[in-house]
Amino acid sequence: MGADVGTMTSRMWARAHEQCIPLSVTMELTLRCNLRCVHCYNFDRELPYLPGRARAEELSDDEVLRIIGEVRAAGCLYLAFTGGEALVHPGLDTFVAHARTLGMFVRLKSNGTLLSAKRVQRLAVAGVSAIDVSLYGSDARTHDDFVKVDGAFARTWSGIHAARDADVEVKLSFVLGRRNIAQADAMRTMAEAAGIPASFDPQITARQDGSRSSLDLLIDQADIERFYRAQSALAPNGPIHDGTSVQCSCARSVCGISAFGDVYPCIGAPLVAGNLRRQPFAEIWETSSTFSWIRGLTLDDFAACRQCEHRTYCHRSSGVVYHNTGDYTGPAHFGDEWVCHEAALLHRLADYG
Repeated sequence: MGADVGTMTSRMWARAHEQCIPLSVTMELTLRCNLRCVHCYNFDRELPYLPGRARAEELSDDEVLRIIGEVRAAGCLYLAFTGGEALVHPGLDTFVAHARTLGMFVRLKSNGTLLSAKRVQRLAVAGVSAIDVSLYGSDARTHDDFVKVDGAFARTWSGIHAARDADVEVKLSFVLGRRNIAQADAMRTMAEAAGIPASFDPQITARQDGSRSSLDLLIDQADIERFYRAQSALAPNGPIHDGTSVQCSCARSVCGISAFGDVYPCIGAPLVAGNLRRQPFAEIWETSSTFSWIRGLTLDDFAACRQCEHRTYCHRSSGVVYHNTGDYTGPAHFGDEWVCHEAALLHRLADYG
């Protein structure tokens, strides 16, 4: 039965990709947050808010509810709410309940610090399907240094336990950087001991406000090699795809919506395709010149990728590359981007160990 469901799901995603159906949409509800993570891709959290914008410009509750209906009508089945920190938005429960009423599976991306037992219960009643919680270390000192708030580690774990006790699916997301890479093994052990699935993300991007100090956290080639050797299950034994394309699902089966109503190819690729205060979602999805350009890209448009011998081992994300190089089809040359080094390493590990 499980295999049958997996096959059906794969076919559904393949069809969405081929026919350009926005099966998965991520919505930023707010840029406000109760933490000050050093890697945040929105803006430098030492600032009060995103430069040039104001909190009052964020989508209203009525606008969010309208947009939820519009993305569902266009084919969205998986809706994720993010921020900032989505839990600081007072309308979150209403948004979750509305999306569930329309038949969507709703995930919440959160730092977990605001997930009290009562708060989780309200989300469960509203119909949240799962919660992805970010962690940045295996101990309080490392994690709290990463998010710049004392006590955050303890509150995050309290929220994780509250969600699990309420039978809400929880997944941990470990972001790796120079400050915590030495704890990767301990983080994996911690997740296994708690019986909670976890993923590791070693990619860090420049910020949407144009600042780039977050890139100082990127682990170097020696660290990424040590990581994959220690976490051997995460390193592929062979190619991870056939290499005929380096396109991800941007603007085909996924897209993102900013807290101000801008529509992106995905939440991590801030190329504005239109704004939902001026156009309905379906019109943007179907007629945007930005989306049409992305959907028409071929391997020949990715200069550094088309001749790369490591392409079949590449985890390339157009959003990450765009953030870090300013070029959606970049990098300009092999080795210009961190992901190029990762692909070369994975190829070497698969061939020679």
